[in-house]
Amino acid sequence: MGTSVSGRLWTSCLLSAGVALAVFLVDATHANAFRPAFNAWQAFYPDSTSGDTADCQLCHLDPNPPGRAWNGYGWDFFLARGNVLPGMDCDGDGSGVVSFEEAFICIEGLDSDMDPGMFLNIEEINLSTQPGWTNGPNNTIFTEAGDSPNQLPPNDIGPLDPGGAGGMGGTGGMGGDDMFPPGQFKRDTIVVVNPGQSIQEAIDRAQEGTRIYVLAGVYEEPNNPTNGLNITKSGIHLIGQSNPQKRVILKSTNGQRNGIVIVPPDVPAAAQPQGREVERTDCMGCHTDMGPPFPLHPDVPTVILMDEDPWIYDIVIEGITIEGFENNGLFTEHVDGFVFDDVESKNNRNYGIFPVLSKNGVITNCRSTGSDKDSALWVETSENVLVIGNVVEDSVNGIEVSNSDDILVIDNEMRNNTIGAAILLLPDIYPNRAGAKRIDLRNNWVHDNNRPNTARPTSILGSIPRGIGILYVGVDESAISGNLVENNNFTGIAVVDYCPPFEGTPFACGVDPDTLTPGFLEDQAAENNRVVGNILVENGTNPRPEENPFAFAAADLTLLTVPPPFPPDHGNCYLDNTFTTYFSLFDALTGNPQPPPPCL
Repeated sequence: MGTSVSGRLWTSCLLSAGVALAVFLVDATHANAFRPAFNAWQAFYPDSTSGDTADCQLCHLDPNPPGRAWNGYGWDFFLARGNVLPGMDCDGDGSGVVSFEEAFICIEGLDSDMDPGMFLNIEEINLSTQPGWTNGPNNTIFTEAGDSPNQLPPNDIGPLDPGGAGGMGGTGGMGGDDMFPPGQFKRDTIVVVNPGQSIQEAIDRAQEGTRIYVLAGVYEEPNNPTNGLNITKSGIHLIGQSNPQKRVILKSTNGQRNGIVIVPPDVPAAAQPQGREVERTDCMGCHTDMGPPFPLHPDVPTVILMDEDPWIYDIVIEGITIEGFENNGLFTEHVDGFVFDDVESKNNRNYGIFPVLSKNGVITNCRSTGSDKDSALWVETSENVLVIGNVVEDSVNGIEVSNSDDILVIDNEMRNNTIGAAILLLPDIYPNRAGAKRIDLRNNWVHDNNRPNTARPTSILGSIPRGIGILYVGVDESAISGNLVENNNFTGIAVVDYCPPFEGTPFACGVDPDTLTPGFLEDQAAENNRVVGNILVENGTNPRPEENPFAFAAADLTLLTVPPPFPPDHGNCYLDNTFTTYFSLFDALTGNPQPPPPCL
């Protein structure tokens, strides 16, 4: 989306008629103001090199100030500072003055140089090309006196367009209303939140499709006793302007349980408590505790959300640290289309990053630590989620995926947890989503996961020994490939049926009521998984038999499967792994040790 040349000409006419007085008062000392504006730009976009060579010509025609001739990007910035961009309000905090940062944000979604690739300013900035210049005699120069189309760009200011695309030069905007596919939103609204202001108030005022930029600082949101922030609208992009020196930090206050909760606004009628009505974000109105197993009040019916129940769409959370919440950091339910980028979860005790009953998501460049009761990152009852380039540590589970399909976990680091990666088919959530298939772990570094298990002692998780790199339980048709798995004291990679490890415990199949869920016992075996091309080093060397009843199974590679069904290995297979030790439960029971079953 861009400001058309005709729109800029119209604005120029208004300026010449006197509306620009406020703008020129703001920029009255423009020759002296350039360097602070440019320095602010460099600080705001520290990873971009667009301005390194261009310098003044990032925005201006002339290489040295003073300069009163702008390229498209400079002119849009000039208008944003005066808050006279057509159809846009750049004064995010309502102070009456548009700051440099507010102006930068306000024009990120424009295509100021109108190159044929229609690259937005923010895309060009991220790619370190020129948001105000395009190739060839296709640039318009803007001055207070008039506009000059079809101009060449300056020389030697670095790459102009992504991929070398040339410009269209003064052809103007597309006009009319753009058509967007379902779940996508035209972003006419941009809001800026400064330290001392309320992020939740900005969310409450926002329409669907709003980008909310939050400037670096520490934020507490005390208005909701349970949740720090609630998002119940589609198309909200909550973007923290964090940098290596200073981040956007959302901190728990007054014992809040959840950091950010993203759910549809309404509780389905069938799930409402008897004789009263609650909103979806009133978590404690339905539950007595927000930790597992999430017990309900006696008057709340047990209802499973269905696909036909409401969803929200197109959610982005970026550049935000969520810290110190008693239960969960970032929680979603019934969200279709989400991106969590550069989210940091610190000391949110149950779950750090926690999408549930959601789909079509990306979790990338995130860090999660200190979930000492459960999982740093848990994808539960979800589908089609990419988990890439994250670091999870100092938790019980590093990454957990349960009762989900089509999940790719790639290029992550899992360290200093009890279990690096726990990929599970669980009976208690089997009614919510049956099965766990095509959950692939590729090219991850899984190491030193020997942390003591601090999960609830009465829970299934609390009974699992420490020292596990990658654990697959009851999962089918998945690939574990190309991972470096090292220094996990009990086992490097374990593929396990659900029922055998729990014999003789309260969680035994047929004893635990959850295992009697129709279909679960038929599905509990781990089948047709491929373990290929992994490097395993120094795993299973200290299984602690005094606390681990399965210490006999310690190895680099562990296969705990027994018939039925046949064959005993259930079609699980191994190929091109580098390892020293291998243990098979069936081989041990029959006294006939064999190498790992090969993939054919």
